[in-house]
Amino acid sequence: MIQIANGVYRMTFGTPEAFTPVGILKPRPRFEALNALPDCPPPFREDQIRFFSRRGSVTLELPLDPSEDLYGLGLMLKSFRQTGLKKKLRTNSDPTADTGDTHAPVPFCVSTAGYGILVDTARYASFHCGNVKKRGSRQDREGYPSAGTQYGHWWVKSGSGNLFIDIPAAEGVTLYLFCGESLKDAVARYNLFGGGGVFPPLWGLGVFYRAYMPGDQKHVMKLAKELREEEIPCDVFGLEPGWQTHAYSCTYQWDSERFPDPDGMLTELREMGYRPNLWEHAYVNPASPIFESMKDCSGDCYVWDGLVPDFITEKARDVFSSHHDAIRKQGVSGFKLDEADNSDFTANWGFPDFASFPSGLDGEQMHTVIGTLYQQVMKKPFDDSNERTFGQCRQSTALASSYPYVLYSDLYDHADFVRGMASAACSGLLWTPEVRFAGSTEELIRRIEAAVVSPQTVLNCYQVPTPPWRQWDYEKNMRGELLPDCEEVTATVRELLRFRMRLVPHLYTAYYRYYRDGIPPVRPPMMDYPDVPELRDVSDVYMIGEGLMAAPVVYGTGDRKRVFLPEGIWYDFWDGTRLEGGRFFEKTVPLGQIPLFLREGTLLALAEPLPCLADDTVFDITLFAYGEGDCSCTLIGDDGHSCDYLTKPPAEILVTATGNTYTVSTPHPRYRIRGLKRIL
Repeated sequence: MIQIANGVYRMTFGTPEAFTPVGILKPRPRFEALNALPDCPPPFREDQIRFFSRRGSVTLELPLDPSEDLYGLGLMLKSFRQTGLKKKLRTNSDPTADTGDTHAPVPFCVSTAGYGILVDTARYASFHCGNVKKRGSRQDREGYPSAGTQYGHWWVKSGSGNLFIDIPAAEGVTLYLFCGESLKDAVARYNLFGGGGVFPPLWGLGVFYRAYMPGDQKHVMKLAKELREEEIPCDVFGLEPGWQTHAYSCTYQWDSERFPDPDGMLTELREMGYRPNLWEHAYVNPASPIFESMKDCSGDCYVWDGLVPDFITEKARDVFSSHHDAIRKQGVSGFKLDEADNSDFTANWGFPDFASFPSGLDGEQMHTVIGTLYQQVMKKPFDDSNERTFGQCRQSTALASSYPYVLYSDLYDHADFVRGMASAACSGLLWTPEVRFAGSTEELIRRIEAAVVSPQTVLNCYQVPTPPWRQWDYEKNMRGELLPDCEEVTATVRELLRFRMRLVPHLYTAYYRYYRDGIPPVRPPMMDYPDVPELRDVSDVYMIGEGLMAAPVVYGTGDRKRVFLPEGIWYDFWDGTRLEGGRFFEKTVPLGQIPLFLREGTLLALAEPLPCLADDTVFDITLFAYGEGDCSCTLIGDDGHSCDYLTKPPAEILVTATGNTYTVSTPHPRYRIRGLKRIL
């Protein structure tokens, strides 16, 4: 066991494979930040870990106390607490069962005992999270706890065994241990090992709208103008597959018939305050101008008759990145990276596991890392121009916290979408419960409510020419019929999106802390309160930054929301009610309202909502102080768009409220404080 930073240890068993996430992705650990944290010993001795092999795989057994709970393993839409479950981590675009198939398999799990384990493998590893007890183990010798129940145990999570990790096709493996004072501390150290969390541009925290897929340039500009006329906040205007001459596979070339003047269109969109974003995937069509150059640096199998780039090779990275740099220079601010998640299990697209690549990876390994490699390549043009970007992706894996892409899915169950935010936060990932279609006004509004308090607010309206708040019924939308209460629904949506814009200063601070300290900006309350048993299964309530708890209503559960508030004093944001913690609180939630709770001592900085965010945006701030004592918060001051923060830390502006007055440590032109309200 070798210590490589405060609280971070590396262990190697047998002979690891040449291609692993650490070796392929080459993370840049933030050692200065890690070593500024208190040192913590490992949770167990090296001799307490068993390593054994069998034909075709190696297995690790690590001690697991019955009191521990495990989380993580990537984006899990069907479960949150992993204790007692088995997960085989495999990339799959259709993860409809709780087996481990996921858009983002991450071989990292974290324990309530305050440590995390990264298994450095790109294989489809299986994690047995306490659901197996081997003969001769400590549990077997000590006989605890008794197995099963009186009436059978097939439906019960049995978490009394050790942690077993089975890695196929390997002869050895390297483990990294991240040891802290709490589960949140362990997650933070893991994120810092991966380079820290992403710090998006200011505009990336606003609202994303993705337009009707068959829409042409005329339609795009008409819709963009209507959003501004309706005063619907929007920062990012996204185009779906229809912008290209061929989309499955991709040419990465504008369709000149539908978009006769893309440069003029992009210029006009930017003049209106929009940041254009383009959809694509990584499979290169024969008609693409980069096809010939990519032939000798791509895999031996096609997807949609397109090449699959081997982004480990320098040539593939350079060709792909250079072509997209030219698109960036046209005025594009970001990209949506689709279809890297493979569906050869269910929908018969994707490359097989037996595919081979020039770098030496096989298809199984490439499935695990292709999405993160793709993110690296697409991030490079923006890095080279000293600009931050923020987009979406549909595949990721370990060590991805520093990449400016947020996961999404074509699946659409709202409970799963809300749960995804919790599981992602435990794995160094970000997730958006993006809004697509709805079967009722209630469903539309509840979905938008959850998106407003998520890491990225995305309205993906690619299926309908008219925004869904004018008409959520698909057939009627296509016929141009409006809702009878269109104006009322539009007003509700407008106010929800305006609230997102009010939150931006608070979110910007939370994201900077993600970069600086590794703490996820949106995270389950269990992460902040790991010793509260009532929170260990809670995946529909979130801490957003410091002191703010959001509890969006999941569509289909009615209009009541039940929330457990930890010990202490809390306040209801909407009516200022003072609430004693340490108990469950239930309330009726009207449509258009997101249950929000503030911890005593919180100073919440809310901005006057703006239609969009510019590099020179100035926020007019109202401070809300909760409780009688001093309250404080930090605001982040920088240019809002460049990568200069990497070498020159931005201003951290401490604002303190004492009584009915406030002080500001260092005034900054980004913020104008207009007043203070004390909630007692």
